[in-house]
Amino acid sequence: MVYYTGYEEATRNTAGGKAPADIKKLCEKRGYSFVKILMPSPNLPAILQKIWKYNFAKKYWENLCNTLKKGDVFIYQHPLYVKHLAAKYISKIKKNGVKLVVLIHDLESLRKGIEGFIKNNGHINDEVELTLFKEFDVIICHNEKMKQFLLDNGFQEHQIVCLEIFDYLSDAVCRPREKTLPPSVAIAGTLHINKSGYIYKILDNIHNKNLVVNLYGNYFDESQTNDRLVYKGSFPPEKLPSCIEGDFGLVWDGSEAYTCAGNTGEYLKYNNPHKTSLYLSSGLPVIVWTEAAIADFVVKNKVGITVSSLFDLEEAISQVTKEEYVIMCQNAKGIAEKLRNGYYFYKALDKGISQLEPKES
Repeated sequence: MVYYTGYEEATRNTAGGKAPADIKKLCEKRGYSFVKILMPSPNLPAILQKIWKYNFAKKYWENLCNTLKKGDVFIYQHPLYVKHLAAKYISKIKKNGVKLVVLIHDLESLRKGIEGFIKNNGHINDEVELTLFKEFDVIICHNEKMKQFLLDNGFQEHQIVCLEIFDYLSDAVCRPREKTLPPSVAIAGTLHINKSGYIYKILDNIHNKNLVVNLYGNYFDESQTNDRLVYKGSFPPEKLPSCIEGDFGLVWDGSEAYTCAGNTGEYLKYNNPHKTSLYLSSGLPVIVWTEAAIADFVVKNKVGITVSSLFDLEEAISQVTKEEYVIMCQNAKGIAEKLRNGYYFYKALDKGISQLEPKES
């Protein structure tokens, strides 16, 4: 039997739970057995949510130890809450002869928290995550850059499979794409100044004088809105591909526009930002930071361009000819078909599971 884990959460206008929810749907499609994790009521005080999570997690892992049998495969989506309990019980499960696969969504030992949103627990994350992963037979990481980080921390080549990019399930109809004047970009995600300070610095009095920036998401400071910084609202992630407008989708992070700065900016050197998948599943070419790990995928598949600074955005877009843009859109549409059908997860998972099978002598 193949088992998989995931959250049961209410639908929200945020993509925060979209990736694990998509993995759940893809596993369900294959008939795997779901071992769900419940979330506490958001109405509970923080301290009671913490107690609830600990008590539920303990029962959850104890139940798993009794459910999983020798020869079963367990797909774990990381991170789940109360990670130190996961590290404790995963070791017990492995001793029962269960084959273990972990899919990494985020790696806090690399990200180091998000100012104002997620606390950086430093050495605790490093110790718990890396200790936990050592129990797994297969680690599905984001890309070659994250793979190298794991190799540098003592993991073995045969353990690691690269996802390449996150899938993005959606039935939304994509808009026709055409390069426009004035040039425009779309930015989707958390728009809070602490997480995405660069948004509020793209349009200054010197750079990007004609560029239009369309914003989608939560926590935007609407006092900053003007005729070129346009807040379009917040939409369910499944519907967003049919709503999103712009010549390119922008993949950037951090507090600055001149480069990807801060811990979230540095994290782009290792992770696959889920918004890349959103844009491409919308048939929208992307602009990414030159040093971002996902830039390799973008360049290889010819689905966008790279820039070193957001102050170069308008010029970079103007240098893309209409013919080049049409090709990028066609390529993005081809990738969209794969993303909407779970191609990349299934490919990585099948490769990982095949490595668990006994080799013929």
